[in-house]
Amino acid sequence: MREHALFNMSSGPVQGSARTLRALSQQILYHHDPEFAEIFDACTGKLQRFFKTSGDVIIMQGEALLGLEAAAFCTIEPGDKCLNLVSGIYGHLYAWYIEAFGGQIVEVRTDYNKAIDPADVEKAFAENPDIKIMAVVHSETPSGTVNPIEELCPIAKKYGAITIVDAVSSIGGTEVNVDDWGVDICCIGPQKCLASSPGLAPVAVSEDAWEKMRNKSKPVRYSYMSMLDFKEQWLCEKEKRSFPYTMFTNEVVALDDTLDQVFEEGLENMIARHKAAARMARAGVKGMGLSLWADSEEICGPCATAVKAPDGVDEVKLRRHLYDTYRITISGGFRDLKGKLFRLGHMGPTANPAYVAMQLAMVEKSLHDMGYPVKLGSGVGAALEAI
Repeated sequence: MREHALFNMSSGPVQGSARTLRALSQQILYHHDPEFAEIFDACTGKLQRFFKTSGDVIIMQGEALLGLEAAAFCTIEPGDKCLNLVSGIYGHLYAWYIEAFGGQIVEVRTDYNKAIDPADVEKAFAENPDIKIMAVVHSETPSGTVNPIEELCPIAKKYGAITIVDAVSSIGGTEVNVDDWGVDICCIGPQKCLASSPGLAPVAVSEDAWEKMRNKSKPVRYSYMSMLDFKEQWLCEKEKRSFPYTMFTNEVVALDDTLDQVFEEGLENMIARHKAAARMARAGVKGMGLSLWADSEEICGPCATAVKAPDGVDEVKLRRHLYDTYRITISGGFRDLKGKLFRLGHMGPTANPAYVAMQLAMVEKSLHDMGYPVKLGSGVGAALEAI
């Protein structure tokens, strides 16, 4: 049996802390156990702090895409005009959900190495004031870029639209402020900067979003994707409430402990640590003479640094060499970006100078091993200067 990589520095799921692993290994709780109800309530309370919201938070039982698909299913009335902002692969793919549930797509699109311009969003709303829903990805993990949702969501709210934000790989690595930014549905994944396991889809939901769901001609209820089921069956009087289905109890226990670790470190400190790791990685990449994928450093994300595959280097072979020889896992290009870039992850415990320096050193060595003209120490040296 192959020995797994020593260091998971991919774009997620990422390696967890020892505490998170211990929490995952606890005895399995019955989901109707009163102790579990207390843990679940505590976890959702911590998530409210994490999202920076006074509104409701639900924890859907599945990978983050469950929350994102459910957001479309539960809010879109067939015929609703939906503005989809596309600056990367995940934004492009969200059109699947919009179309599947009967939405009429209006699109604002930019190149996959750029960010959405708020002026283009303002123009789209001015031309289509009947837009009901706007969907946007905060952090486009496949291209390592971020969109300015703090500017984009207020535009949508000005026109009365519901906002759906994919903050799966941004939250914890950069600022996310659900209430102040006018985010109605914010979907995240614990497997990125939080560095927990990927089995849950926490979602922050505003009262405007609940109203949109309730006012559908056929509100989504009694479905695994029903957010209203959580609202009406769990977020009600304690003596009447019950979970809509079996909870992933160990995943919730682990997420609860992981959030404790966040607040023990301090959310602002956690964000600063991820940003510092990303700056260090970018400096190392440029020190090696390589190019960042993003059009500018200002739109580079905190979770992973996307690097253009250098001329003459097969990024698939580079990543395989890194894995086989030095036992480090990094990510490559996804879908349309396959073969064009590779990604250096720095999330969770690996958002740390020692991990970033080690990763850069072994990328340098792998490029050297493959005959690419890189000066050993150039990337690591530049990264160390950036600390």
